[in-house]
Amino acid sequence: MSVRSLTTRVAVRPVALGLSVLVLWGGHATWEATAKTVALTVDGRLQQVRTHGSTVADVLEAAHVKVGPHDLLAPATDVAVTPQTSIVLRRGRMMALTVDGTSRQVWVTAMSVNEALQQVGLRAEGAVLSADRSRAIPLKGFSLDVRTRKSVQLLDGGRVRRVFSNGVKVSDLLAEQRVVVRRTDQLVPTATTPLRNGQIVRVTRVDGRRLVDTVPIGYSTIRRADSSMYKGDTKTLRDGRVGTLRRTFALRLVNGKLTHKRLVTSVRVSAPVSKIVAYGTKSRPYGVAGTDHLNWWALAQCESGNRLRAVSSGGTYRGLYQFSLSTWHGVGGKGDPIDWGRDEQTYRAKLLYKRSGSRPWPTCGKRLYS
Repeated sequence: MSVRSLTTRVAVRPVALGLSVLVLWGGHATWEATAKTVALTVDGRLQQVRTHGSTVADVLEAAHVKVGPHDLLAPATDVAVTPQTSIVLRRGRMMALTVDGTSRQVWVTAMSVNEALQQVGLRAEGAVLSADRSRAIPLKGFSLDVRTRKSVQLLDGGRVRRVFSNGVKVSDLLAEQRVVVRRTDQLVPTATTPLRNGQIVRVTRVDGRRLVDTVPIGYSTIRRADSSMYKGDTKTLRDGRVGTLRRTFALRLVNGKLTHKRLVTSVRVSAPVSKIVAYGTKSRPYGVAGTDHLNWWALAQCESGNRLRAVSSGGTYRGLYQFSLSTWHGVGGKGDPIDWGRDEQTYRAKLLYKRSGSRPWPTCGKRLYS
C-alpha cells in the first residue's frame, strides 16, 4: 500500500466519526423534545413526573404508581396529558365503621376522620368518636366507633324531660341520667333496646305499700224493764264502750297515685261492751195535789190551740203548755215535750204550777181558773 493511500484513509475516519456524533445528538435532541413534566398529587403530596408518555396511564407508570379498585383518580387513565395537566390520585382506605353499635366496612379515599365522615354521609354533630376528627387514616385501614347524639323524651314517674344522649342502648341513657329502675317498676322499651333519635323512654313507678288503720266497733244497747220505775223514766246501769278493729291493707301506687287497695287482714283488738239501760214499767200517777181541779184544757187551748207538737215561731216554746226546754227539764221532763203525750205534758205543767203558780203563763194563766 502506498503512503498516499494510507494518509487518505486516516483523514477520512475523523470526518465519519463527527458525522455519527451529529446524528446521535440530533436524535437525542428530538427524543428530549418529546418529553414533558406533569404534576402528580398522591394523597395530597405533589411530585413532578418526567415522561415521554401521552396519557395519564403513562405518567403513573413513569412514577411507579399503581391504581387500586377503591382509589379515586382524576382524570381517567386514558386521558391525554400535557405539561399543564394536573393528576390527582386518592388511594382507598378500608374503614371498619361502627355507628351506635351497628358495624359495617366502608371504603373511603379520605385522609382524615372528619373527611371520612363526610364521605359516608354521616352527620356527626354532637357525636362521640373513638378517634379525634383530625386524625389521619392510614392506608392499612382504620376502625372508628361513632355514637351519635340523640334527642329523647324521658318520662320518669309521670314527669317529662327532654334529654340528649350518645348512648347505644336505653340502659346507657338511664345510666347517664342516673335513673334507677327498680324491680317493681315498668320500663318501656326494655333496657337492651337500641336508642334512637326522637324516642320516648317511659319509666312507670310501681310501689307496693301496707296501710294499717284502726276503726271503732259500735256497741249495742240492752234495755231491761224495771217495774220499780215509772213509765218514761230510764236509768243507765252500765255505760257502753266501743271496740277496736285493726285492718291491714295492701296498696298499689302507680307514679304516686293509688290504683288498688286490698284488705289483707282484719283483727279485733278489743270487743265492744254493750250499754245496759233500765226503763220503767210502772204507771205514773199524773195527779198532783192542789192542781187537779184547775182547767188545764183551757190553758192548753190558749197557749197552743191544744196541739201536742206546737212550737213557737222562734222555736223556744214547745208543746201544749209552751215549755222552754230548760223549764221542762227543771220539772223532771225528759227530752223534748212535743215528743210526749197529753198526760205527761199536763203532769209536768201541774208540777210547774205547784212550784211557781200561774206566773209561767202570764197571759193565759188566768184560764186555769175559768
